[in-house]
Amino acid sequence: MGSGTLALGLLLGAAALIGCKDEQAASAPEPRPVRVTTVALEPADDTVRYPAVIRPRVEADVGFRVAGKVVARLVEVGARVEPGMPLARLDPADIELQVRASQAQLASARADAANARADFDRYAKLARGEWTTRQEHDRRKAALDKADAKVREIEAQLRVLNNSVQYTTLLADSPGVVTAVLVEPGQVVAQGQPAFRVARLGEVEAVANIPEQQLAGLPQRQLGVELWSQPGLRIPGTLREVSPSADPGTRTYQARVTLTNPPPSVQLGMTATLVARQERGGLVARLPLTAITQKDQGTAVWVLPGDSNSDGGGRLDLRPVSVVAYAGDLAVVAGGLKDGDRVVTAGVHKLDAGQKVRVWTEPAR
Repeated sequence: MGSGTLALGLLLGAAALIGCKDEQAASAPEPRPVRVTTVALEPADDTVRYPAVIRPRVEADVGFRVAGKVVARLVEVGARVEPGMPLARLDPADIELQVRASQAQLASARADAANARADFDRYAKLARGEWTTRQEHDRRKAALDKADAKVREIEAQLRVLNNSVQYTTLLADSPGVVTAVLVEPGQVVAQGQPAFRVARLGEVEAVANIPEQQLAGLPQRQLGVELWSQPGLRIPGTLREVSPSADPGTRTYQARVTLTNPPPSVQLGMTATLVARQERGGLVARLPLTAITQKDQGTAVWVLPGDSNSDGGGRLDLRPVSVVAYAGDLAVVAGGLKDGDRVVTAGVHKLDAGQKVRVWTEPAR
């Protein structure tokens, strides 16, 4: 009996030990799965980007200086023009008739002036011999002055009409490119009505809309323009002007940045990005806003030790950091981190220091 009892006791003790181990294994929590991102430090320059469009510095609507009917349009949209190049013509028939009428009036006025001069000369001789009155002499002098003035008036009118004949052909006054055509043959246009929109060649600018809270610091930033069609190319720029009033719809201010030595590939109307950079010392990291938590009235992030792998076993470390700026859904942080650190980016408010976690990987589909 003694030996049997001893064997039974040993069996019961072994079973109890096995049960305790099973309970401990069941009660030990598994490492918590977490999402992480790897820190990549970068210079702490404050960079802001704005959508922009390439525009000419000078773009003007040009039109005829006289009214009339368009009989010919000589250029298309996109055409390069040079000074003196004809763009369109009006029917000159009516103005030419006015010129001939004015020429006839001028001939008549000159004949009247010649007759008045001969009449005055006769009365001047009579006045010297006192064969006429001073009053009659003065009246003939006034008639002569009036006839001469009439000649000068009609001569000026004729010069205006001759200019008007020339104005029936619309000429380019500077090198440029046609960006819009606003008239067609057969159309009757008024004096000064826009007929073409011409962008002057030379300086080109990037036009962007700036929010009012970022307007004050724009002149102190280094400006550059990146073309969407040419990734990696950044063209230096200089701020030329800022609109004095906000757009009533968007409440933004239009800024015009002159490009410095733009390459020939820059074309009007291209889509671009205005990059405004302000240099600052040190290094920063850009992290999702969901990675930021609180520690002792400050901000911090949970960092997974570098020796942890995706299978788990790593313990979390709470690192204090300083948030220096916000950019959309990212926080720009400084201090407390180094290149390669892995930061938890989800559920940070439910974690504890020293808690064992594992990196969660999305299952393959």
